[in-house]
Amino acid sequence: MQAYARAKRILRRQAYRFHRAQHLLLTGEDWPRIVFIHTVKTGGTSINNYFKDYLGSSRSGKTMLFDDFLRTEDEGVLIARAKKARYVGGHISWATFEKIRDENTRAFTIFREPYDRLRSLYYYLTNMPTGYRGAGTVADIKGFSLREFLTAKHEWVDFYTNNFVARQFAGSLDVIPSSREERLKLAETAIRHLSTMDVLGFHDDFEAAFAKIVAMAGLPVPEASPRLNVTTGLLANDEDRRKSLQAFDEEMRELAAPLVEADLIIYNHFNKLRGKA
Repeated sequence: MQAYARAKRILRRQAYRFHRAQHLLLTGEDWPRIVFIHTVKTGGTSINNYFKDYLGSSRSGKTMLFDDFLRTEDEGVLIARAKKARYVGGHISWATFEKIRDENTRAFTIFREPYDRLRSLYYYLTNMPTGYRGAGTVADIKGFSLREFLTAKHEWVDFYTNNFVARQFAGSLDVIPSSREERLKLAETAIRHLSTMDVLGFHDDFEAAFAKIVAMAGLPVPEASPRLNVTTGLLANDEDRRKSLQAFDEEMRELAAPLVEADLIIYNHFNKLRGKA
């Protein structure tokens, strides 16, 4: 099975190189470099894997996974590598994206309804295996109830939960809002930045988003978009998996409201533009 998968990847990468060269010959233009500004828990693993299957592994330099947090290398080194890669995917801020982008860069992101993203994040972080990158930062929240999670005074829980989308696209993930005024300002700036991106996809319409993204990159659109649910795969039994898919009740929504206020403004703005609000 492994040999078959390896052979399949080799064929895909050869086909990609051939079609890229053909496109360049016929049009005089190269396919764009793609940057995925990935918000945690929006289906990014599936997208990253698809690009690696066609373009090459991180070791080849053709693709790169880049996070603004949990870095082990100097930022300047990472930026230089990102500028050479054909595909960059990661939990990066708008400020980092501005350092990477050039005239041949096309960028996208995936939106997820903020309460839904927060629910998935809760089950992911409280069930993260010790071997996962970054697991040590949240090891002490295992066993937290949802109420404890939403009200925790915990540096890393706050980092992952507190209006993450607004912070990510406004500029820096390190800027955590402490007032409604700050949240509204972050939302306004994030909307302005997001409006300049090439593809804005939605988690609840993943197939359509995936098709636009891979077509923009010059990759074939699959009949069924690969979609991995990493969170449910971490849960121990069917009962836990069932609970992980249940929406917040009114009490939990009220507790979570300050954590998603700016993110909801952003989501509702773009959701309305696609005619779903």
